[in-house]
Amino acid sequence: VSVVLRLVDPVDQALDGQALLGELAEATASVCRDARLPALVGALDQDRVGVLLPLPPRTQVEPALTALAERLRAMWKPGSTFVLAAGSAVESVRDVRRSFLEAEQVADVAVRQPDGRPYYRLPDLRLRGLLHLLRDDARIQTFAERELGPLLAHDAQRGGDLTRILRIYLDAGRNKAVAAQKAHLSRPAFYDRLRRLERILDTDLDDVESCLSLHVALLALESFRRENR
Repeated sequence: VSVVLRLVDPVDQALDGQALLGELAEATASVCRDARLPALVGALDQDRVGVLLPLPPRTQVEPALTALAERLRAMWKPGSTFVLAAGSAVESVRDVRRSFLEAEQVADVAVRQPDGRPYYRLPDLRLRGLLHLLRDDARIQTFAERELGPLLAHDAQRGGDLTRILRIYLDAGRNKAVAAQKAHLSRPAFYDRLRRLERILDTDLDDVESCLSLHVALLALESFRRENR
């Protein structure tokens, strides 16, 4: 099984980030030794550690991953968080690269909104994972631009934050009261921004299908922007 551990909040300064990543790699190797899990551990880049777990035959993958994650979090330094992502289990060396690529993609998506689960696999990511995998498809990019283009242009020209307001509204399940609270705005002020969004996008934010399209476009936009950083 290929595993990627990614720091949730990488340190800005390169040297500090490399030191923290080195500590994470050492802690991972130590946990694997203590758990008697054979493993190859090494840093992949400035905020990811790769682990190859050649598990013995008939070993259950899920308990092994859960044990690794729980032991590592128990000994890891407070205030430094990471996500653990696993690729598909493979039976030959030639498939290891594919498994690592899958684990890296899962980590890239999971790190945006970690929800505290011990580890992540591709089926856990659902729509967000699918859009990440399709982020290079020109049709997805065209869809996002068509849905959000007027709004992005408005915010860019006026230094506005209506894209953020739209994301908060949709993440809150279109609950206006909850969204206003999360946006730290009074309800009248938040409702005014929603009316401005409707004018700019020429859409009805009470329409479920319209909101679904906008939410998909926002998730796709996150994938594009993260890839281009």
